[in-house]
Amino acid sequence: MAVFSNKVTHRQLAGLAFAVLLWSTTAHAQGTPNVVTVGANLTAGQRQQMLKDFGATQTARVLTINHQDEERLLSGVAPQSQIGTRSISSSAVTLEGSGYGIHVTTRDITWVTPAMYANALATAGVKNARVMADAPYPVSGTAALAGILTAYQTASGSNIPLSQQRTAAQEMMVTGNLGDQIGSKSKAAMLVMRVKNTVIQNHLTSSSSIRPVVVNEANRLNITLTNTQMTNITNLMLSLSRLPLNAQTLTSQLQGWEQKAASAVPPGLWQQLSQWLSQIWRAIQSLLHGGKP
Repeated sequence: MAVFSNKVTHRQLAGLAFAVLLWSTTAHAQGTPNVVTVGANLTAGQRQQMLKDFGATQTARVLTINHQDEERLLSGVAPQSQIGTRSISSSAVTLEGSGYGIHVTTRDITWVTPAMYANALATAGVKNARVMADAPYPVSGTAALAGILTAYQTASGSNIPLSQQRTAAQEMMVTGNLGDQIGSKSKAAMLVMRVKNTVIQNHLTSSSSIRPVVVNEANRLNITLTNTQMTNITNLMLSLSRLPLNAQTLTSQLQGWEQKAASAVPPGLWQQLSQWLSQIWRAIQSLLHGGKP
């Protein structure tokens, strides 16, 4: 949380408020969400803050996600330290028209990147949706996937098999761990995206046919993989190969994500800016209300 001294001038406050207002207006310019999920362990104030962050109106359906929902998706896939013991992460999903693809933004999410969410959501079968993951303070974001998938299924009236949801969660974890190990989550997401497309497009279903694809794509991206990393990616692809995925659909839903990951903008820059402005806005609200959160 940003801290302001008692010497903050009205002009400085107004300038900060204008910057945050501009950011907030841009973030919500595309309309209000169909379904919002909020963590069961949020305080009343934090819950209201999440609804404000999402730009949710009375027309949005609000669901509560508890820790059991997150455990059901992530147990055995993510370490307990990242699942935690409380439900904090929140999400919003807005259904869009055909050809929109999957668009993801995050706020106060520190470990899962928007590209990682998008990749996992495409694997789960999400189509044409605008997604936001948020929290009242920095969290890893792994548990937010449960809320996003619940929100999408509610909004679209679809049912995603739990096995497919858990494979999507596995993809998120394999990508994030690889990103930590090689020092670039954007490269890790790009690698997984490329290998996945090749595996699905060519109907590869064996380790012997998938592993060379992993090696080839890693070489193309100048990524040196250990045997363990290659095995983890190969095993993930074996799980993906058993899902009812279509290469053309994956490509259309993830259109633009590889370009974003490969762009000259430093990975995470806009997410960091978003989080910083969010902290400023909350600090301004606290200052204006006598220090109350």
